[in-house]
Amino acid sequence: MHYTVNGLSEKDVMYLQEAMELENLCITKCAVYADQCQDPNIKNLFSHIAKTKRQHADKIKLVLEKKQI
Repeated sequence: MHYTVNGLSEKDVMYLQEAMELENLCITKCAVYADQCQDPNIKNLFSHIAKTKRQHADKIKLVLEKKQI
């Protein structure tokens, strides 16, 4: 398997796409759970997790966009 500085293998791209899908699923679930929580601490926890997962998904998206160039 050969890599370039900005390149990824096809398999790497597939793994990253799947990881982004899973991050997005987690974001959706955490948002739903936060909406359903009565306890403000737990609500904040789910909101924080969703925010962190959004950052992860955004980073993965950047990597995948570089691959498309």
